[in-house]
Amino acid sequence: MWLVDFCGKHTQKKTNSPHISVPFARHGTFLALLIFIVGCFSACSPARHAARRPAVPVPAGFYEQHSRLLGIPLSGREDPRLIAEAALWMGTPYRYGGTTRAGADCSGFVWSVYRNAYGKDLPRTTDEQVRLSRRIRPRHLREGDLVFFRTTRRRKITHTGIYLGNNKFIHASSSRGVIISDLAEPYYARTFLHGGRFR
Repeated sequence: MWLVDFCGKHTQKKTNSPHISVPFARHGTFLALLIFIVGCFSACSPARHAARRPAVPVPAGFYEQHSRLLGIPLSGREDPRLIAEAALWMGTPYRYGGTTRAGADCSGFVWSVYRNAYGKDLPRTTDEQVRLSRRIRPRHLREGDLVFFRTTRRRKITHTGIYLGNNKFIHASSSRGVIISDLAEPYYARTFLHGGRFR
């Protein structure tokens, strides 16, 4: 039977011996190999988790400044890509079919923010955003998830926005343009259906 040591050399081991060959153990190769393997496995999970959200440099005072711009408290753990993009849209007027800061409707706003903040192309219409996203229950909402509403008596979902955390979401209101609202507000609590996740 042959063993391959850490440096790639082959060391023969007698099959009738229950112990590791002396040269292999004497050079500490087995211990080094064991430490290397354990280190790899312990590093894999955090690395994969961190890859979901790339590190973005955050200037000093970023969250304090954007808390004022958005008019909501920020914990400092929010994704700065979404926060910075959301702040640029505040006060944008509502315009049916619009996708720019000159004017946007609700799904056009969501489409543009996702494209600019995450580099991800979502479907353009609310219907398609609902159909192609993974349905999320209210208690499982995470920052960046979409939120869907039925604001008429029809069965069709008619409104969408982006969840920011702490029950807040940003959206293009047909009466007030791009604003931040709270899911606990009576109107939104009554019309909210579920969340949607693309990431």
